[in-house]
Amino acid sequence: MTSPLPPASPADPVAPAPVRRAATVLDPAAAGAGALAAVTSELIAPLASGASPRPLPWQSGASSAQVAVDLPTRYPLALVTLLTDLEDETLDVSPTLVPLSGPPVPQPPLHFARRTAAGSALVACLPPLDAAGTSPAFTLTCAAHRTAGDGSGGDLTPDQIRAILRVDLTEGLLGRLLAVLLDEKARLRQASREIRAMRALDAAADGALDRIGADLSCPRFADELIWDAERRSPGTRPLSPPGTLEDDASYRARLRVLRGVRLPSPPWIDSAVNGPGDPADPGTGWMADVGMTRRIGIDESANPLLLAFRLVAPGASGAVASLLDAIRRVHLVWPAGSATGDAIHALRMVPPEVVARTATVRQELAGWQLPDGQPVAPSLAFALTALNQRCQQLQARPWPAVLAGQSDTGGSRFELGLGALLAAPSPAQLDAAVANATALGDPALVPKPRDADPAGAWLLNACGLRTAEQGSDGTVFTSTAPMGPLVVDVSPGPESAAPLALEAHLASALDTGHDAPMVAVVRALAGAQLVPVGSPADLLAAAQPPSVVPNLVPALQSLGLPVVTVVADVVRQLGLVSARDYEIFDLGPQRTAGVVADPATLESMLNLAAQAGASSGLPLVTAAGTLALILGVTGLPLAGSNLAARFTVLYRWEVRGLGLEPVDLAPRRGPAVTVRAPGDGISVVACLVHLRTGANDPYEWRPALAPDSLLTLRQYEHLLNIIELVTPVGVRADTFAIRQQHVNADGSGRGIALTPGAARAYRHYRLAH
Repeated sequence: MTSPLPPASPADPVAPAPVRRAATVLDPAAAGAGALAAVTSELIAPLASGASPRPLPWQSGASSAQVAVDLPTRYPLALVTLLTDLEDETLDVSPTLVPLSGPPVPQPPLHFARRTAAGSALVACLPPLDAAGTSPAFTLTCAAHRTAGDGSGGDLTPDQIRAILRVDLTEGLLGRLLAVLLDEKARLRQASREIRAMRALDAAADGALDRIGADLSCPRFADELIWDAERRSPGTRPLSPPGTLEDDASYRARLRVLRGVRLPSPPWIDSAVNGPGDPADPGTGWMADVGMTRRIGIDESANPLLLAFRLVAPGASGAVASLLDAIRRVHLVWPAGSATGDAIHALRMVPPEVVARTATVRQELAGWQLPDGQPVAPSLAFALTALNQRCQQLQARPWPAVLAGQSDTGGSRFELGLGALLAAPSPAQLDAAVANATALGDPALVPKPRDADPAGAWLLNACGLRTAEQGSDGTVFTSTAPMGPLVVDVSPGPESAAPLALEAHLASALDTGHDAPMVAVVRALAGAQLVPVGSPADLLAAAQPPSVVPNLVPALQSLGLPVVTVVADVVRQLGLVSARDYEIFDLGPQRTAGVVADPATLESMLNLAAQAGASSGLPLVTAAGTLALILGVTGLPLAGSNLAARFTVLYRWEVRGLGLEPVDLAPRRGPAVTVRAPGDGISVVACLVHLRTGANDPYEWRPALAPDSLLTLRQYEHLLNIIELVTPVGVRADTFAIRQQHVNADGSGRGIALTPGAARAYRHYRLAH
């Protein structure tokens, strides 16, 4: 603990240093624990003059801290007075009496205990008296030794002694009597300050910490964390020697977490875990107590939720077309200059201010050259108006026109007028928009260079267009709804007789055969010279279990991959998974041998795939005896979500009938569903897709570490206890990345991926009630 003792300063022989305390209502003279001075100040003049303690000036220029009494005194008593409060430290003073003649006489040592209050005084010496009670002149020297709370310390220099101590002199029998009677006052103040400090966690020690721990249901640990290499899991062993308990510093760090919990919020969690200050500064919060000085991020970014609609009316020929015609006439916004649109808007019974606002929007839409008969939803019309105004402000128009609006045959993207197709952006105009937006400095615009954002999504998003998906021909599909790449197809047609098949997929301009998340996985593995097999069906038909390759099974098990025993069952279950959501990679003879020799080579591939978005991996062996790895962004047979803990893509379906009863839709999960029976007229089928892009699910947050940060087992345990305590009820903390990449469990200097069982093997600070 930092010493409260002031630095050395030159002594003032004329004006002795006062007690360093602030005046209060109860202590207006700021005497602190100087009870003798306070009492004698209340005595009548004849008694007070001798009994009042008089500060003696330190002799300047002396080689030691000393004071001199040059005249004879009657019944003198020398006191050493402390000028500043002590905290977690002690001060030992060794006074020595130097008479006018004869050798120096060492006096009993004085001990100022920790928490001693300023103003406390201890008797330094009783000079010898003659028969008349008079003492001749004498000198008193003082040496002092300071001991800090952690056991460190040293001798004080004379200047340091003069700065924190004062020698007072009182005379007469009354002065001596009062000094004896009031001696316990300072001791009581010291005990009071000690008790008050023990209630503060940072100052408490020994039994006081145990009492705080008992209040928090957190006893001291009697064991320590170790890494069990054989079980690949954290374990514990008793502290040595037997009976040893956790030390105060470690115990205080745990109690600090339990005692410091407040109503969780991202700023508070960041301040508590890392400490206040600049995010670039080393942390000084709870994690610093266990030696972690690198800051831990509080990530609340959200994974996107994508939404798409399809109208179905099994067996009701012409019903959908009639509804869409009514929607165009009543709800959609037509560009100005369209004869049909002018007539439709003139018939709408709306307030004048709505007419005026709509007229402005229609004029803006006309500038986008919408195809005749393809109006758009009001929200999209207003967003396109805002986009046009932004383009004028930036003096650049990257998209020359809108190529498509509402279309009865446009499927889930266009049939309700919620989407529009923009022409491919002009590279020169997009570059100009980026440059001008950068110069503008508007915080609502965050421009990105064309190589990072060729669609210009940064500008579209700023205008309220939440979807900006670029196609293979350069055109950009946009919408105010969060559609993303989601497309819902229906076959044989929305008005065909039941059963109807609806299938959702995430379109990719790079690969029409796979969903966009799977495309990202394929591209990532291409960088590692791994490409999908050309004929997956042929490979599966001749696939073998991994046991046919010697020593392959232990290598797969060490990585947490499932071991297939009955290939036919797995292939049959794989047929229920959409082929758009998985791919098979043949590792070939050389890589297969490498995996058997060192499973870490396959671990790096799995980590690469997981980082790209793969959620599950399943190993098989080809007819040629090589390892084939099936990677998917959804659950695979036996594998589940063994790479990323959760599926990358989740599909949910809902249906609402516009008549009395909706269609019968089943199942309600997965990319493909079936309309098994018609309802009453038209039904609206909604598909909601949860796409995990590396951010967080709803009601979830994630502690984030720098890529090169590593945690010891102790730090990992401390962090998980903090997360457990600060996460509100109903909210989930995602620690998967930390458990897989950042735990230096064995002291090797690299992160070890913890198995699901090992991930939960840590000591909980608070006992369960």
